[in-house]
Amino acid sequence: MESNAEDNFGIISKKDCLTIVKNYLKLTDEDEVQVLAYEVSRASSDCVGFIGEYYKLKMEIQEKKSNEAQTLKFFVKSAPITNASLGADCERKALFVKESEVYKQILPNIQRYAEADLYPKSYLMRSNVIVLEDFSLAEKNLKQMKEGEEHTIKHYQLFLQLLAKLHASSLAWELKESIDINKQFKHILFDQQFTSTNEWYTTGIKGLLYLTQSHPQFQYPEAQEFINNKLCSILNHLEEYVNPSKTLRNVLCHRDSWTCNIFWEYNQETQELIGCRIIDFQLMRYSPPAIDVLNFLYNTYHDPVLREKEIPQHLKYYRMAFRQELKRLELPEDIIPDKEFEEDCQRALLPIRVLRAICVPLMKLPHGWADMMRATNPKTFDIYMNSDRREMFERISSMDSTYRAKILYPVQEIMEYFGFKARA
Repeated sequence: MESNAEDNFGIISKKDCLTIVKNYLKLTDEDEVQVLAYEVSRASSDCVGFIGEYYKLKMEIQEKKSNEAQTLKFFVKSAPITNASLGADCERKALFVKESEVYKQILPNIQRYAEADLYPKSYLMRSNVIVLEDFSLAEKNLKQMKEGEEHTIKHYQLFLQLLAKLHASSLAWELKESIDINKQFKHILFDQQFTSTNEWYTTGIKGLLYLTQSHPQFQYPEAQEFINNKLCSILNHLEEYVNPSKTLRNVLCHRDSWTCNIFWEYNQETQELIGCRIIDFQLMRYSPPAIDVLNFLYNTYHDPVLREKEIPQHLKYYRMAFRQELKRLELPEDIIPDKEFEEDCQRALLPIRVLRAICVPLMKLPHGWADMMRATNPKTFDIYMNSDRREMFERISSMDSTYRAKILYPVQEIMEYFGFKARA
C-alpha cells in the first residue's frame, strides 16, 4: 500500500478515513490520529450483493500517543457505481438511505438492550456507503456456511436465540423509554418488498405466475382457472401481511435471514459453534415476529419434508428463548401470548411462501453467475432483476439440469396453501 494511496473507485476519501478511525478507536478528536495511507479494493467474487457492491478498506494509521503505525481493515458496502441502471434503481428505492439510517438511529438502541453483539459494528454511514466491521477477518472466528452445507440443531438454536434477542430488545426499547418505534421511525422502516411500485417484486410475481402456469403437476382445469383468474390479484395485495399489525404485538424484524446474511461464530481453540451474527438491514421492518422466524426456517432447509416435520420444535424453541430474553429484560413473559404467536404464524405463512418462490430462483443461480452477468452484460442482468425473468429461468435450466425442480417446488407449496394438490 503506497503512502497516501487514494480510492480509485471514488467511494472513500481521506476525511472519511479519519471519521472511520475516530469511531473505531472511540476517539474524541480526529487530531489524535493520522492516516498514513489507505486503499480500497474489490471484495472477492464470493462476496456479491444483488443490490450493492462490496469492497474492502485497508488503512495504515498512527495515533499521536504512539510511535508505531497499525493496520486496520474494514468492510465497505456501496450503492452500485459500476452499473448505472442498478445505481439509479437503488437510489429510487432509497435502500441505502434506509440501511444507513437503520445503522445510525435504530441498531445502537437495540444493542443497548441485547446482551451480546448481534450484527457488525458500523463506523461510517452515508446515503450511498456504509463502512462496517469486517466479519471475514480470520481473528473474528466468523464463517458463512458453504453451498449445500446442512444446518445442525445448534445452528437453528443459535439463530433463533439471535432473533429472540432482537425482538425482545426492541420491545424493551419501546416500553422502558416510552417510545413508539412505528411512529418515530416510520420514515426509515418503510417497506418496498411487497409493493406494486417495486420492480423487483413485480418481476418476481410475473416469474412466479409463469412457473405456476407451466408447472406440470398443476395443469388440471381447476388449478389453471385459479392461477389464471385469481392468483395474480392475491399476490399483488400482500402488503397488509407485512405492515405493522393493529391487533398483534409488533417488534423490529430483520426479514432477510438467508445463508449469505448469517455469520457463524466458532471457538478459536475448539472450533465449537458458539454464536452468530446477522448482516444486511435493507428489509428491516416493524411487524409481528413470526415472519422473521419463518423466513429463517424456510430459507435454511434443503429438504421441505424435513422442514415441515421440524418447524414445530423450532417454533417452540424460539418461544422459550424469547421468554428468557423478556425475563432478563424484566418484561412480562406473556407480552406475546402463545395463542397470538400461533395466529401470527398462520398470518405470515402466505407472504413467506411467496417470497420463497420469488427468491429461490435467485438463490439457486450457479456460483458466480450473477456477478459475471452484472460485469459483462449489465443490461440483460437488469432485465432479469427488474423486468422479466422467464428467459433467465430457461437459460439456467439449460445449464443446470437440477435448477428447474428447485424453483418449481416453492411454487407447488403456494398452490398447496390454497388447497390444490400436485397431480402426476
